[in-house]
Amino acid sequence: MTTAPHPTAAPPVDLAKPEADDHGKPAIQEMHYARAELALALPDHLALREVPLTPDPLEALANAVADVREDLGESADVVLDLVPVAPNRVSSRRRRLLAQARRNPADGPAIPGMPQQRGNRFGFDLGQVLSEIATEMKGNQGGGARQRQHQQRAHRVTDMKAAMGKLAPGAEPVFSMQLLVRTRARDEYRARMLLDQVLAALEPWSGDNHLRPVGLYLGVTRLRADHWLHRRKFDRRFETGLFMPRRHSWVTAQEIAGLLKPPTKHNMAPNIARSGGVVPPPPAELPTWTGQRGLLPLGWVAKSGGGERLAGVPLKYLLFALFLGKSGFGKTEMSLVQAIAIAHGGYGVLFLDPHGDGWVRARPYLAHKELADRIWEIDLTSPELDKMVGSWNPLSMERRRESEIPDIVQYIVTGFAAALNWSDSAGRAKTILTRAVESLVYLSWHVCRAGRPDLAPTVFQIRTILTDAVWRTSVLPYLPKDIRDFWENVFPGYSKEAIPVVTNIIERLSSSNAIKAFLGSSRSTYDIRHAMDTGKIVFVCPAGTGDVDRIISSLLIYDLFRAGLSRRDTPPDQRRDFYTFIDELTSVDGASKGTLAQITEQLRKYNVKLLAMTQMAQRLSATTRQGLLQNLSILSTTASDVDEATLVTRRWGKKVAPDTIVQLNRYSYVMSVTLEGGTTDPFRVRGASVEDLYGDYYRPQNEKLLTQAIDENLQRRSVRDILTDLRRLDPRLRRFLVALPVPPDDDEPAADLPADETESDETAPRDPEGPDGPAGGTASGGGEAKPRVHDSEGTVISGGPDPADEAHDNVHPINPHQNQSRIG
Repeated sequence: MTTAPHPTAAPPVDLAKPEADDHGKPAIQEMHYARAELALALPDHLALREVPLTPDPLEALANAVADVREDLGESADVVLDLVPVAPNRVSSRRRRLLAQARRNPADGPAIPGMPQQRGNRFGFDLGQVLSEIATEMKGNQGGGARQRQHQQRAHRVTDMKAAMGKLAPGAEPVFSMQLLVRTRARDEYRARMLLDQVLAALEPWSGDNHLRPVGLYLGVTRLRADHWLHRRKFDRRFETGLFMPRRHSWVTAQEIAGLLKPPTKHNMAPNIARSGGVVPPPPAELPTWTGQRGLLPLGWVAKSGGGERLAGVPLKYLLFALFLGKSGFGKTEMSLVQAIAIAHGGYGVLFLDPHGDGWVRARPYLAHKELADRIWEIDLTSPELDKMVGSWNPLSMERRRESEIPDIVQYIVTGFAAALNWSDSAGRAKTILTRAVESLVYLSWHVCRAGRPDLAPTVFQIRTILTDAVWRTSVLPYLPKDIRDFWENVFPGYSKEAIPVVTNIIERLSSSNAIKAFLGSSRSTYDIRHAMDTGKIVFVCPAGTGDVDRIISSLLIYDLFRAGLSRRDTPPDQRRDFYTFIDELTSVDGASKGTLAQITEQLRKYNVKLLAMTQMAQRLSATTRQGLLQNLSILSTTASDVDEATLVTRRWGKKVAPDTIVQLNRYSYVMSVTLEGGTTDPFRVRGASVEDLYGDYYRPQNEKLLTQAIDENLQRRSVRDILTDLRRLDPRLRRFLVALPVPPDDDEPAADLPADETESDETAPRDPEGPDGPAGGTASGGGEAKPRVHDSEGTVISGGPDPADEAHDNVHPINPHQNQSRIG
């Protein structure tokens, strides 16, 4: 037992009293070592026990070191060095062993042609001699000669094996062995205890031969490797790999196979590092990602020759991706790594991030002036009234064509119905909602044509048009005849209980200040089609809980689908790639009702790509799951339960066992990708973190400037200001309609219209309430105004009148980021 080795001379001891600052600091404890060199105890042609591989012989060794405390600096190391022995040396050794057996037959087995000497001090066995004489006198009678020749051949084989032992001809490759064991602990007795445990774990190899510690025997004690005469040489061999084996240290591969192999699945020791099952190697054609623009980073994969490389997949092969696995195992981390890479590559990105944690992590890595004018943030998680938010009015017809009205109505109604799980049995509620939305969209069309998009109705006017009869009556002249007929003839026949079913949606949306502000502005600054066409980086952060978020997610997903389809008006070679990341896909899928499947089936040709993350594919709706699995370019999974793992591995043709997926560690994935040759076999990937890959892009000092840039990009306003305008919107809109020219009825003959009259925005009347318009105002180019049904202001439901009623207090300049190609 000795202290830790030191390669240089000991420094002089400083006897000075330590400073007062050093009081209370724990002293550095000295580490103690215990050493042992093991060698064959008997001549090396005698074999060790051939330990079976099942159960795993390394289990005893693993249990012996299970209580090693690495946190306390303890260790237990077993070093086995092998050098092959040349075949001519092995043959020479066989001849010597055979000659020795011939010279000393009493010390070994019988040699062919010589009688075996046993149990006789005179050197021969009289019974054996008489037996030989009798056999010779019988001659060939009864086949005695043939029997004798057969016995001689059998004796020859048996005796040669006995004489040469494990070195007999046909033996496996022979190695010269050096076996060193060293343990370390803060207590010398614990270091010796760990060493004894390791030596005891090697006892199963004891057979005709066994292992024992090497040392000079002095009769009373043995000077082993721990003695000061030997330990310096031992440590040098241990640390440098210097090979200096003992004489007679030859072993075969078969007898030490249990020490050469890694632990197997039969090893039940808890401290074994598991491989996690058999997974095919990564494809050689998988490119290495170094930040190039055309690749999507995947993570670290094994490379030939050892080590790892950061792999990527070409974006041209990426259509849709699905990432599965347990919560907290790295799905969101991988998606952030990929989204940041795509954003810096100049592509458009939409990241639907429930709770907003992903956006918080990604902000510092996107806070670059080169990206500042491309970043949008929609944060719906904060209820603060001074929070700055962007706006989205799905009903706004600003820069839209009248022909788009049916599509707009459809996606709004479908989004609401899907989020609220309205089935076909809710036909009355769907009809009322459809007519209400359709009426407001037509009203928005007329208001925007009149140059007042700041007065366009929002989704919160659905409640107004259903509950305020006077307000509804003032709107009717601006609606098509079939919609007017509904309000005048059909709607009064519905029971009063039918209206709350629809207005309940609006009441839920009104419960959140952030969502109310996001949807409550007349003018939109959020336009996903414009984001697609101009490569914007959009992070949308709903709160992630409740029916309200499901409604918002449903509307956003359907708006994405509608905007993707609208790209049919753009030549295919001019459609920019747009990548949509959806975290927590299960919650979004519950509200989308088939929209996600339609995205995977139809938006590929419009260059809209979807990358989705969810914990369980089995919780997705059947339509969405089938649509994704059918069109996947990337299928990835972390650890999951066995049922989910079985679903995934079945897609891979059982090339990976479900147990392998179940046992994956955190931030480890098994995935398959699409390359030029088709879908690859699944391979193992170790996840890369945002900090590891983008440390050079970390700019926390620029986050304030980034916030200012986002405010400008989205023309964000405070929640307080938007809610104030929303409370005044109903009376202001009603007063504006008093002066707005009424369009001709649908049943009026077309001949009444002038031949050269058009419906372009250039002929739209000026703002009647503006400084250049008359207070009473008549139609300018819109035909003779019809008399109104009712000119009274009536009762206001959603807010009190604006006393000042300054027409342009909330008028905002046209958003320069809107898609100019959609101007009507």
